[in-house]
Amino acid sequence: MHKITKIATYGIIIFVILSFNFFLPRIMPGDPFAFLTGDPSTDMPVVLDAGIKAKLLSYYGLDKPLSMQYYDYIANILHGDLGWSIYYNAPVWDVLRGSLKWTLLLVGTSTVIYMASGIMLGAVSAWKKGKRVDAGLLTFILSLSSFPSFFLGLLFIILFGVDLGLFPISGARTPFMDYSTSFEEIIDILHHLLLPAATLVIAHIGGIYLLTRNSMLNVLGEDYILTARAKGLREGYIMRRHALKNALLPISTMIALIAGFMITGTILVETVFAYPGVGRLLYEAVLVRDYPLLQGAFMIITLLIIAANLAADMIYVYLDPRVKHK
Repeated sequence: MHKITKIATYGIIIFVILSFNFFLPRIMPGDPFAFLTGDPSTDMPVVLDAGIKAKLLSYYGLDKPLSMQYYDYIANILHGDLGWSIYYNAPVWDVLRGSLKWTLLLVGTSTVIYMASGIMLGAVSAWKKGKRVDAGLLTFILSLSSFPSFFLGLLFIILFGVDLGLFPISGARTPFMDYSTSFEEIIDILHHLLLPAATLVIAHIGGIYLLTRNSMLNVLGEDYILTARAKGLREGYIMRRHALKNALLPISTMIALIAGFMITGTILVETVFAYPGVGRLLYEAVLVRDYPLLQGAFMIITLLIIAANLAADMIYVYLDPRVKHK
């Protein structure tokens, strides 16, 4: 019954979000063809007349009543059809697929690094509470994490990209580069990935660090920690096998929220670094009011966040087996 309720809840959430996904782009000012018809607010040349615009509205179904557009949208989603991008003149899924791999690479790499680093540093800080290590980590990490991700990105571009010339400042790979080996291609991709990933890691590590530290401090006062010490177990073993595992319970419930903030930060970071991911694609789709592309990008982001929620539920059950029997 618990699993059925959980599945039903996720289904309702997806339906509600998809509905918002449909209506939000349509309440934006302007229309998807403003950039083609010479709208004064777009600073674009006139390349379409009113007659051609009307035919395009009919072709994309945008001249139908809103209720009919909504029905077609839901029906197409159920059939796996995300529509046709107005701006790119290509299937939305094809446009998104080319960007999704870069976003998954960036988000996946950053998430693994900042989660592992934040948990490790938070555990060490709690274990050394009141000492110089704790004070130094607390001051250093919170100071870095107080900067917005886009500001950190601009600083990294200026310092490491422009002034020192150590890293590329845009893109996911060197344009028109002919790689002699697969290893050379991987190195080039990682070289472009480092600055955006470092920006996301630094911007988000503070939250997981503080959460781990506070959770560890609560756990360290429990009786089973005192018992483990009384048995003569090594401090490192107690911290890893007894304290940290139990301290991870509240952290696992925060994974979904952290994933939401990570996605938001990714949109800004991809825009700053001109990284060709879904976040930058979403930003461009907003500028040109490409409804089908906006809907497709929002849906991908929604599914990623829901997947993070599901992962958090599974991790919590693994860490606390008592949940299985409720």
